[in-house]
Amino acid sequence: MNRRVTLLPFFRAYRWNLVSNAVLNAFGAVLSLFSFLSVVPFLRILFAGKATEVETEFIPAADDWPGMIGAWFDNFVLEVGTGQALLIVCITVIILAILKNAVSYLAMYSLATIRTGVSRDLRNKTYNRVLGMSMGWFTDSRKGDVLSRLTVDLNEVEISIVGSIEVLFKSPLIVLISIGALFALSWELTIFALIFLPVSGVLISRIAKKLKHSALKGKEELGSLVNILEETLSGVRIIKAFGVERLFLKRFSDRNERHFKAMRKMYRREYLSSPVSEVISISVMAILLGYGGRIVLEGSTGLTGDWFIGYLVIFSQIIPPARAFSDGWFRIHKGVASLDRLEEMLEVANPVPDAPKGSAQMSDLEKGISFNNVSFSYGEMPILSNLSLEINKGEVVALVGASGSGKTTLSNLLIRFDDPSDGHIFIDGRDLRDIPVGSWREKLGVVTQESILFHGSIASNIALGDENIDQERLFRASEIAQVSEFSDKFPQGLDTPVGDSGCKLSGGQRQRVALARALYRDPSILVLDEATSALDAASEHEVQKALDAAMENRTVLVIAHRLSTVSKADKIILLDNGQVSEQGSHEELIAKNGAYAELVRLQSFSR
Repeated sequence: MNRRVTLLPFFRAYRWNLVSNAVLNAFGAVLSLFSFLSVVPFLRILFAGKATEVETEFIPAADDWPGMIGAWFDNFVLEVGTGQALLIVCITVIILAILKNAVSYLAMYSLATIRTGVSRDLRNKTYNRVLGMSMGWFTDSRKGDVLSRLTVDLNEVEISIVGSIEVLFKSPLIVLISIGALFALSWELTIFALIFLPVSGVLISRIAKKLKHSALKGKEELGSLVNILEETLSGVRIIKAFGVERLFLKRFSDRNERHFKAMRKMYRREYLSSPVSEVISISVMAILLGYGGRIVLEGSTGLTGDWFIGYLVIFSQIIPPARAFSDGWFRIHKGVASLDRLEEMLEVANPVPDAPKGSAQMSDLEKGISFNNVSFSYGEMPILSNLSLEINKGEVVALVGASGSGKTTLSNLLIRFDDPSDGHIFIDGRDLRDIPVGSWREKLGVVTQESILFHGSIASNIALGDENIDQERLFRASEIAQVSEFSDKFPQGLDTPVGDSGCKLSGGQRQRVALARALYRDPSILVLDEATSALDAASEHEVQKALDAAMENRTVLVIAHRLSTVSKADKIILLDNGQVSEQGSHEELIAKNGAYAELVRLQSFSR
């Protein structure tokens, strides 16, 4: 993706701020030019001394700009006197300084909106993009690396690229206006000075290119470092229990050493930019002093000593913005490495596109769900192959089978975390792809094996996504899911904080809160993916009672390894290698004495 295409839409929203910033910077550059040139009349007064006071003849006009301005000023000094002229020059300098700094502040004032606004919009877009990623992307991505991109890389883009806007807008204007003034003073000397600019440009460009490569390597190493840290914090109980602290410390230290070397290399190249720019600047100034001084002494042009000093003052003021521009260019190349990493996320195509605009919203399920020759693969690995099954409205359908048989994949396709590679899923005869994703998921209630709770209260987790909690629905869902049994014992009831990831609740309590969350929206379809497999016998019994109550008058898809959980289902589907091996009620499949009956015997024997 072209980087300009990536950032241009963000800057377009602030185009008037950019225009006002450019206009103010141009006006500020002109005021700066007059401030620098104010040294010329000051020098003319000092060099002339009291001679101007006794001089009575009118000074003739010259035929070049410096000469004409000088003649006019000398005549002005003759009219008002040396002391009065010096006072006027000093007052003018003060006024110019006030105006210049006022304009500079207004330019920076408008820039603050651009800088913070672009960063905010880019952060919103990347976060929104993350929420739109498929489940396969989250499976393949390292959480620590994603966190690094969303925090460190975004911050680097703000500082290095967005933060350099002021330099990129202001510095070229100052340089261009100053060069125009230099040409007006002495075009021969200015052309001579400009010969050295391509040399400095080549040197700076070569260093900047190497800096970008080093910065990209440093960001990648930092992402790996954050990933190890995230794994350590998530799995610290296992690390301590297995006594592998030294192993993880070695992994972290090795990665930290690689990050250290990459960043050291980057900073060494970044710090090289300022000395190179300064050496080039001083060298050009020294050459100008020699060449320009010779022109003044020879008198071959209209350039006099005072104007030559003014020329040098202006040229010396070109150097800071030129150096700032080169430093900003280095920072941009450093930030481009971070932008590249963000682009990788922004460029990933969404494998689950929403339905076409204008598609009808999903109403309550009326007939049923049909999987028609559905196939799905993760990369080159086939998971489902030409699978077909029917789920009628109001049925409880259970999926059983060995790990890897495709049960969870089937539920992911129904929720539309992914789309089938081949085949179709029909909802009341309508292709699931033609139903808006948000509208479809509003009709679903999902309970997974891992009961994920968010920081907040029990009530806020049950009513997730509802800013104005419906108290009637909240209490009804809590009663059905048997959350009230334990929440009533807390002093704050449903307003009790659950802690980070629900750490203040037991496993069974968290699972009942997760079930209540699914029931709060009163879904017509329930998807229960191993909802009790991680619980102990007592907790499973309590949650199973809640599930039995929740499944009444709903279409339910149950995924379970424990056959006791699915024995009451209206239809049991046995999956094997991504295909339907057997289907029927519990009694029918036992009577067949096939693979399902064998599973039942194995589980009965294991107990």
